[in-house]
Amino acid sequence: MIPRLRRWLSPFELFTYATTLAIVLFLRASNLRMGWKTVEYTVVPMIGILYRPLLVGLALHLVAAVLARRSPLAWLRAVARPQSMLLWLRVWLAAMAMTYGYTWLKSCVPLLRTTVLDPTLWKLDRFVHFGLSPSIFAAELVEGTPVARWLDVWYSAWVTSVMVALAFFFLSDDLRKRRNFALACAALWLTGAWIYYALPSLGPCFTVPEVFARVRLEMPASALAQQALWHNYGLMVAGRNGSLREFNPYFGVAAMPSLHVGAHWLFTLWSRRYARRLVPIFAAATLLTFLGSLATGWHYAIDGYAGMLLAWGAVRVADRFEPVGAPVLEG
Repeated sequence: MIPRLRRWLSPFELFTYATTLAIVLFLRASNLRMGWKTVEYTVVPMIGILYRPLLVGLALHLVAAVLARRSPLAWLRAVARPQSMLLWLRVWLAAMAMTYGYTWLKSCVPLLRTTVLDPTLWKLDRFVHFGLSPSIFAAELVEGTPVARWLDVWYSAWVTSVMVALAFFFLSDDLRKRRNFALACAALWLTGAWIYYALPSLGPCFTVPEVFARVRLEMPASALAQQALWHNYGLMVAGRNGSLREFNPYFGVAAMPSLHVGAHWLFTLWSRRYARRLVPIFAAATLLTFLGSLATGWHYAIDGYAGMLLAWGAVRVADRFEPVGAPVLEG
């Protein structure tokens, strides 16, 4: 069966669709309704904006060609081939499935796990750092400085930064690189969602809010987002008895691991292999995101370390099962 599927689907598709199916079956087995409305809410809107990442990717590659003083015609001819455009569509279909599985598993954790590990993570964070709390240190370090506002703005732009990176890498003229990158991303986010379930946690901003009370005044975007997520979390907890009727699945709360840090570190590791000029950009992005995750209270430091380790594993898995050095299989 698997060899037959392998003829039609690449490893990134097999992993994404199989893992997403496993998530749906798991949630249904846990007596959660996973009907058409869940698809309608998360997947259908993504179809309507499918053209946006394509246009962003095209624009970024054209700008990159101009900056590198290269003619964009060769790249345009390569990506305009039917095989290339078909692969682009397949990657983004898999991305929709990945988003669906990730979103619903993460958002349903409060319904499935009634305890959180934050007290243990708080103690472990201090133990790893020889008695020093990175959360307290970071909050006090940036409090009263312009850095607090800068980190707030940067962290709020995380989704945009990730979407721009995805749009760029998914329009590489090397189809093997695209498949490799797609598997790495799927491994990061879908595995991360399962870890959210295995190690349920909220983050220090919710469990020790007093630590961030003063610096939060200088981080309005983070404060507003945390308020919205905490409200949604309250709805989920109150709905454990089956009365849940209204909530936002995109407002799931999970700290371990930090996929904010993990995503930027994955881009760094992947760029080190296949786009070395971008390494400094993504390395700096990783550092800023890590510092932002601490100062805002979204994550413990060990969440960031776990996210980076997961990113490293995802890249290794991609190199093993979607090797860029393998012959290109078109069709």
